Amino acid sequence: MARRIIQPKSKKPRRPRKPEISPTKLRMFLECPLMYKLVYVTKIGRYYYVPNAGNSFGGSLHRALQDFHSSGGHETQTPEQLAERLKNTWVSTGYNSRQEEREHLEIGVRLLQDYYENSKSGSVTLMTERQLREDMGDFVLIGRIDRLDERPDGTIEIVDYKSGRESVTEAEVANDLAMSIYQLLAKKKYPDRQVMATIHCLRTGQIASASLSDEELTELEKMIRHVASEMLKITEDTEIPPSRKRICDGCDFYKICERRARIAGIEWGSNENPDTAE
Repeated sequence: MARRIIQPKSKKPRRPRKPEISPTKLRMFLECPLMYKLVYVTKIGRYYYVPNAGNSFGGSLHRALQDFHSSGGHETQTPEQLAERLKNTWVSTGYNSRQEEREHLEIGVRLLQDYYENSKSGSVTLMTERQLREDMGDFVLIGRIDRLDERPDGTIEIVDYKSGRESVTEAEVANDLAMSIYQLLAKKKYPDRQVMATIHCLRTGQIASASLSDEELTELEKMIRHVASEMLKITEDTEIPPSRKRICDGCDFYKICERRARIAGIEWGSNENPDTAE
């Protein structure tokens, strides 16, 4: 009997994933294209990242609030339960000592207790720590929101927690790139709703909100598309000379740029107006 030969099924070639553009990537590119290349194109940034107390503290608070709101919020949770959620989601990396970590945990418990007492509203939480996505053709625009609520009047509100910030104004919210992008993404998801953005400073309880008009959102989308087209041109072979900027002194790549500038014969140091360097 002749053996039956089974031909393997041919696999359909997968379409390449579209690049994702986030508020963090956009802001980084606008501040320093070289930093953007090092972090997101050559991807050497992961070798220079050092955990710090600020990121660990903020991340712990965010996770505790995510659990709190996704579990029913004020309707089902007590302030003691919220504080316990912080202890259960606590991240210990980045602190210089056990004492520093204990102090931050105590501060975190106090901030969440204040949050519990002062943040009650008639809004309904629709989602927490969720990524919104919108296909923009050549790329996908993404944004990870802390919380998205539906207010009693039907308005969609994006709430962003700030663990290190003590004050905020309406103008600052309106001019914040990330908050603006979140509004654009929420408007794409809820086109028939009014959309607003709110920053909540956890350290002081101060809150400010802003809402972009449809015209402002249209202009924002045009800007994003233009900047994204420039970002997508950058490859590992793209030459971007280092230049002094105001953000340099706190940058993880400062020594790399300083060394490259010296090799290239570029004058390096504290310029009178670093942002004028291109």
